[in-house]
Amino acid sequence: MDNLNLFNVKEDKFWLDTLPNYQRDIVSELLNIKSYEEAAIAWLEASVDNTSPFSAQPQPEKRFFPLLKKEVHKLLCGDPVYAAERSELVKLSQSHENKTAIVSMVSALIGAKVGLAATFIAPAIVIIFIMIAKTSLNAWCALDTTEN
Repeated sequence: MDNLNLFNVKEDKFWLDTLPNYQRDIVSELLNIKSYEEAAIAWLEASVDNTSPFSAQPQPEKRFFPLLKKEVHKLLCGDPVYAAERSELVKLSQSHENKTAIVSMVSALIGAKVGLAATFIAPAIVIIFIMIAKTSLNAWCALDTTEN
């Protein structure tokens, strides 16, 4: 597996700083009162009715977080579908200064796959990254994301 030098900083602020102030403030507030997963779900469900009607893919249920986790898992854990994108991500991950570009790239890539705007899912991607940093990428890749 390629070396992704992304998740060795354990502080939430590292990834939260990649978000614009208005998103960072809301996500920080959510993280103060909810678990990581609950905060991501709350973010995605709070205004999804305003964004999902514009997507190319129908979304009958608000089950975006499991879908995002599954796609991020595929990207970060080496699914062949994302081989080229992962290679680019490995290059970007060599410097912590690229963290905003990494969040933007992953949000755009996953957003296009699931039919949601990158700016809308970026906070959920950041929360997923924080969750991974709290454990490790290897531990997170060992999780089965197919049950959701």
